[in-house]
Amino acid sequence: MDEAEHGLFDLLMERLLEDEAADDTVSALVLAAWASDQELTDAVEGRGAPAAERPGAEVPEHPDVYLAAVHVEGFRGIADPATLPLKPGPGLTLVTGRNGSGKSSFAEAAELVMTGTSRRWENRTSVWRDGWRNLHSDGERSVSVDLITAGTLGTTRIERRWDKGAELDEGRWTRQAPRAKRVDFDGSDWREAMGTYRPFLSYSELGTLIDGKPSELHDALHRLLGLGALTTAHERIKAARKRVGEAARSANAQRKALRTELEGSDDPRLAEAAALLKPTKPNLAAVAELISGAGEPDAVSAPLRAVVAQRLPEPDEVAAAAAEIRRRLDEHAAAATAETGHADRVAQLLRAALHDHAESATPTCPVCGQGTLDESWRTRAAARAEELEQATAESRRLTAALDRAVSAARALVRPLPVPEPGEAIQAWSAAAQTTGPAALAQALEAAHGPALTELTEIQAAAEQQLAHLDETWAPVARRLSAWHDEAAQAAAQAERLAGLERADKWLSDTAGKLRDQRLAPFAEQSQSVWQALRQQSNVELGPVRLDGAATRRRVAMDVRIDGVDGGTALGVMSQGELHALGLSLFLPRATVDQSPFRFVLIDDPVQAMDPAKVDGLARVLAEVAESRQVVVFTHDDRLADAVRRLELSATIWEVARGERSAVEMRRSDDPIARYLDDAKAMASTKDLPPDIRSELVASCCRSAVEAACHTKIRSVRLAAGHTHAAVESLLAEAETTNKKATLAVFDDPKRGSDLLGRIKSGLGPDGVDAFQKCKKGAHKGLTGDLHPFVKDVKKLAEWLQK
Repeated sequence: MDEAEHGLFDLLMERLLEDEAADDTVSALVLAAWASDQELTDAVEGRGAPAAERPGAEVPEHPDVYLAAVHVEGFRGIADPATLPLKPGPGLTLVTGRNGSGKSSFAEAAELVMTGTSRRWENRTSVWRDGWRNLHSDGERSVSVDLITAGTLGTTRIERRWDKGAELDEGRWTRQAPRAKRVDFDGSDWREAMGTYRPFLSYSELGTLIDGKPSELHDALHRLLGLGALTTAHERIKAARKRVGEAARSANAQRKALRTELEGSDDPRLAEAAALLKPTKPNLAAVAELISGAGEPDAVSAPLRAVVAQRLPEPDEVAAAAAEIRRRLDEHAAAATAETGHADRVAQLLRAALHDHAESATPTCPVCGQGTLDESWRTRAAARAEELEQATAESRRLTAALDRAVSAARALVRPLPVPEPGEAIQAWSAAAQTTGPAALAQALEAAHGPALTELTEIQAAAEQQLAHLDETWAPVARRLSAWHDEAAQAAAQAERLAGLERADKWLSDTAGKLRDQRLAPFAEQSQSVWQALRQQSNVELGPVRLDGAATRRRVAMDVRIDGVDGGTALGVMSQGELHALGLSLFLPRATVDQSPFRFVLIDDPVQAMDPAKVDGLARVLAEVAESRQVVVFTHDDRLADAVRRLELSATIWEVARGERSAVEMRRSDDPIARYLDDAKAMASTKDLPPDIRSELVASCCRSAVEAACHTKIRSVRLAAGHTHAAVESLLAEAETTNKKATLAVFDDPKRGSDLLGRIKSGLGPDGVDAFQKCKKGAHKGLTGDLHPFVKDVKKLAEWLQK
């Protein structure tokens, strides 16, 4: 059970505890239906009770996944290998370029390699799909993404690669985790999450969010809010109610049919059955008594059934018993000799004498009347008896084993209560009385086959007679018995059916309230996004609702323009307003906390937006980028201009396409480069007083160094599994440039004393001098030529990021 379902379950429990209509029976059935089909079956049948606590394991923690790079070769508008580098972690990245520059090729490549398809091509003609190959590339083609997973060192690469001439669906899809071999991949690991929290939004998809299939957005939000578990529970209740109710309806229909069929019969048993079936609620005990009496309609069937039930041992049992006797005979014969027989008899005689002497204490031998039976004699006789018994122990063991084999063979012959048995059965019964082990074995083997043949013939005749007796009553008795069992079950479940009906009604009344309660935060966020995007628009977005069921599912929105309700308002909204409305629905869905994808890719959201909405879009994207990696592709310079003008933090890449689809990536907003450019510009400005100029240059250089430190710290900490909030808190605590640099270099704020030594070992004395000047010069200024200092700071910033 995921986090969304846990939240919904908590709301469900609150309703069950607060609502008087949810008695113990209703609560037990609802909780069991939430858990599983089996638990609901157990609850309906009175076996156990579900616990009023969150079912399932704890909510699994999804590791945060960020994009580190997108690689493209020979795909769409890109021929030679090209890479879009991205900073893994929260932040806004704009990828700009004119139409046809290849920027959307990166967006489509990322979507294709992570989802297996592209929404832009779905439901389009083959011309769209066939255009995926770049015309200026005739070799292998590939698209891939590098992913950073929080808590995992290194990057994971997901790749689709096609051999020359391969079709789009024929490419190999692989995954290569850090320090692991490349393996085939099919997207199943995140297919469900990708459908629920889909982080991609293409331009064509942006429009369909509003005017596309209503059921698609409905189902996506339904999964997002965990409502599937509530729907499943309700469906289980309905199915159980139908199943239990069906038993009663079926039993009543069978009762009527049997009664109609049996009425007017001359057979007294059939007539009695018809009379018992006449009431709406028949006397089931009387029906059971009639059925049990039908087992023996006369004195003939009982002995016939007894004959049919008889069984003789299997041939291999008889053969095994005879073989065992013969084996034991052979062992006994091999061990028995005249000497062992004599020794055994003498040992028995001595034991008898010792016993008699102990009982009578007579000092004279009772056999010869002359020998003296004293203590000395007793000792010698006991020792001799012990010696003789040991010598004959093996003979006695073999004799006992033979006796057991004989007893087991005789036990195979059991009485056969067959009337008028023939010679073969009589011979089988007499075989057990055969004397002598060898003769017994032979007698059993000789008698078994004929006896089995004769018994089979007798049983066949008995079965034929039983079949004749059952022709009239037996079929009715079987049908009556089956109806009785079903009617008894239906009667026992009458109370269960009433409970299921109450549970069904309670869930029907409660599901809509829970759905609206779960949707409320999403709807509020959508309204908040719309308020930021609408700017000067007179369109108002009211509550968002999930309406309908089955094939009429849709997301209902209260949209008004100057008081006109949504039915008319959507038809007169501009394309820019529709796109803004689509973003209002996409962003809350793609950025919920339980999503494992900590990035969103949006392609061309600016088209058709007026300038006021572009400013609103920039602010919305920057706000989302505080906790998400936001990558936006646009050919419209207005969004980048708005980001710069509003001084919003963002990385801006410019994509330029040259001849033969050669794509070049250029940074246009790197804060480190920007600070250094500003430092170089001020260092060359002669109009500023030298002391102010040097302080400004040092301040910009210090900002460049701190920006490099921030980049390194975020990269390392996020990869190590720290949350974004924890990293930002750590940066806030590192108040000085020295502390920030210590964190960047050692990832340990306590090693400040080692910092200058490490800088010196990496960059030499010039690096240490540049670092010290950054700190001191911002307050006291610098002297001399500032340009070499700026160059040294650039090297320092580059070194800090490695």
